[in-house]
Amino acid sequence: MKIINRIKTYYNIFKNRNNVNRFLEIGPGESRLKGFETMNIVNSKVTDYILDARSKLPFPDETFDVIYASHILEHIPWYQTSYVLNEWQRILKRNGRLEIWVPNGYKIAKAFVDAENGYNYIEEDGWYKFNEIKDPCIWANGRIFTYGDGKGTLGHPNWHLSLFSSRYLKKLLIEAGFDKVRIMNSDEVRGYDHKWINLGVSGCKL
Repeated sequence: MKIINRIKTYYNIFKNRNNVNRFLEIGPGESRLKGFETMNIVNSKVTDYILDARSKLPFPDETFDVIYASHILEHIPWYQTSYVLNEWQRILKRNGRLEIWVPNGYKIAKAFVDAENGYNYIEEDGWYKFNEIKDPCIWANGRIFTYGDGKGTLGHPNWHLSLFSSRYLKKLLIEAGFDKVRIMNSDEVRGYDHKWINLGVSGCKL
């Protein structure tokens, strides 16, 4: 971690340590949710904590009331997902809630298979416009793996490294110790809505 990022991170940890109600957004993008502290792997004007979600986080047990992570978990290698969820569970308060949104791998896979078989409804999807020859396989690659930095740089944080169905994501949360695990509705999205491919699952820490 760069020195300036470390200073900013630990300054904000100290500044916010006595807040009564604490809400953490992981991966805020270009704006932050109102009332949320923010954590991201890259520094920005809206990032409080510059941290890698794959590492042990420098927060005490039971720090946050809510953790919100929209389209973050797919950027973490699939074999590290369980560790990350256990770490998020650790820093949640008792009765705290985790809210996760990811691309719906099942819907993407089904749309790809349907398009290959002549039933093409992916033309309305935003990613289709990047596909000049309108090939369903190119669309599926873009949706599943995304684009990195657009230059093919390996290790760039924009690459997708995990795929989820509702069944599998619920299973992971239960295995990480969450209770009351359920599929969320589209009106529960707090930030940007990824529409038809959005899969939301929440769970509580008892």
